[in-house]
Amino acid sequence: MTPLPERVAALADRLGELDVLVNAAGGLPEAASDGLSPLDELLAQWHSSLSQNLLTAVLTTASVQEKLTGGGSVISIGSIGAERRGGSYGAAKAALAAWNASTSAELAPKGVTCNVISAGFIAGTNFFQGRMTDERRAALVAETHNKRAGTVWDIAQTAFFLASPGARHITGQTVHVNGGAFTTR
Repeated sequence: MTPLPERVAALADRLGELDVLVNAAGGLPEAASDGLSPLDELLAQWHSSLSQNLLTAVLTTASVQEKLTGGGSVISIGSIGAERRGGSYGAAKAALAAWNASTSAELAPKGVTCNVISAGFIAGTNFFQGRMTDERRAALVAETHNKRAGTVWDIAQTAFFLASPGARHITGQTVHVNGGAFTTR
């Protein structure tokens, strides 16, 4: 497999001007190979989480940032896992939000906004890789104020807004889209 930096550089070479970049890669850490020591297994889990949930966004954004137009947007998909019970996945998503703040400071003077959509439980995805039980789903929905699972449409509409002219003064932020399962003040 071609290394990630080479893949994103090849993608950037094929692009012209770019108005919106959505960093939506990510997921739970890949299972470690059998026969590893417990520490090597832990290291593999953390490398997997950081690679999938942070480094893909960092490298993709870096490779295309010169192509982003004034009035453009970088939107990265985060997770409620950054706020609680997230393990290596949550730590990587928390790092994504921290990276977003520094990237916003760098790109905002060029007219590019940078924000994170921190998604809660979104139904209809394969995020849990077939391991979602009915009990877990009910518990996640019960945590919300509106008593429903999020949808891909909820995330898409938030991204649409963040890329719109109405959001030009919103940058460096983490927008929580989780039905109130995690609230900020």
